[in-house]
Amino acid sequence: MPGRQRSSSPVRKPRPTARGWTLFGVGVAALIAALTFGRSDVLFLGLFLVTVPLAAMISVTVDRPRLSVTRTFQPDVVAVGETATVSTTARNESPRPSPPARWREYAPTGLEVQPSAPFPRLDTHQPAIHRAKDTVTLRQDVRALHRGSHGIGPLIVSRTDPFGLAYAEYAVGQPRQLIVTPCVRALARGELDIARSEGTEHELLRHSIPSADELIAREYRPGDPLRRVHWRATARHDKLMVRQEEQRSNPEAWILFDTHVAHQQDRFLAPRAAERADAEFEELVELVASVGVHLLDEEFVVSIVETAPRQLGGRTGAGRSGTLGSTTPTYDLGGADRLLLADLASIDQTTEYRDDAVAELSAGLRRSGRAVPVFAMLLAGSSEEVGALAALRPMCDPAVAFVGASADPAVAETLADAGWICVPFSSAEGTVAAWQQALGRHRTAVQRG
Repeated sequence: MPGRQRSSSPVRKPRPTARGWTLFGVGVAALIAALTFGRSDVLFLGLFLVTVPLAAMISVTVDRPRLSVTRTFQPDVVAVGETATVSTTARNESPRPSPPARWREYAPTGLEVQPSAPFPRLDTHQPAIHRAKDTVTLRQDVRALHRGSHGIGPLIVSRTDPFGLAYAEYAVGQPRQLIVTPCVRALARGELDIARSEGTEHELLRHSIPSADELIAREYRPGDPLRRVHWRATARHDKLMVRQEEQRSNPEAWILFDTHVAHQQDRFLAPRAAERADAEFEELVELVASVGVHLLDEEFVVSIVETAPRQLGGRTGAGRSGTLGSTTPTYDLGGADRLLLADLASIDQTTEYRDDAVAELSAGLRRSGRAVPVFAMLLAGSSEEVGALAALRPMCDPAVAFVGASADPAVAETLADAGWICVPFSSAEGTVAAWQQALGRHRTAVQRG
């Protein structure tokens, strides 16, 4: 919660309004006329008209709002396109009632907030009474337009003098960050998210406890696969028994996330190209978010390797076999979807390059000990990097590469020749269309053997 600020700093310094400037102009004209024609009565009128706007500016400077501000969000995290309710509690800290004013929340371009509205009159500060008439709660719905961590605040309080001759804006309180995550699209289930192994934890357990079959056999339950029936224990107990240790542990899946960009677009020289590049990267982030959440819902442990210096946090060394001791950001069960989306909220492209990204993916797949699902989300890639990625095909099942429209055609050709399922994606078609196309190509590949 932001700290309380008992005073206000000006956003726009006090200045005359249109009425104030008009009055000041008339006063200056009266002074000129008085000096020209020697009229003392006009001189006093001119001095009065010139002085009044200046006095009004002094009044809005001295009688500035003195408020303490706190701010809460409901919910704290939203996705692109969703709305959050912002509750701003303002308390008058002055021994006098608050002056007439208007209010609005400052917000960056990634958020859509309401325009200014009248600020309620608050009574004098009452320190002994909680939430008395010196306190008001202002609520508004804020719509998230762009992914990121956006600061809402400070509270902008604008006021004029009673005659409407001077105007000033003051910033009160401290901003608070609202996390806007990428949008997650619901993806259809299919062969791409079916684990073809029983996980790696069982394999380690079976090697460490050779007689585990007889130690933890249990009674059959509806829904247990018949391949897990323990016939020796069934004969001994005269009822159907299954091997408890062969319940599928959470399988692994890996994502290669292309966050490297060869060079930043010059937004002044090529604004349209920069906008297209931004839109393509946002679609890539949405694709990673949707596929990652989908895999987590299917009870996969998801590890993500970035092609640029690491920005994701995850749960490093999450304790799952195959990731234990690894520095790769890993997302397992229990709120991992929220953690993944929060990490993706602030991720960005960078010109820095990691030449060990594919090597890190290869090491993780070797630790897995068997072929696991791998999804490569690519925007570009050097020939060496793509060649190394293509060589990992035997350790991937399935191996799917989503390739951006701006990528070199040689990227998809190299991967497809190695047996990868290559699917082009673009912001125009969307995440769901790319996933459906991947499902279709995988079914075709299976039918062809």
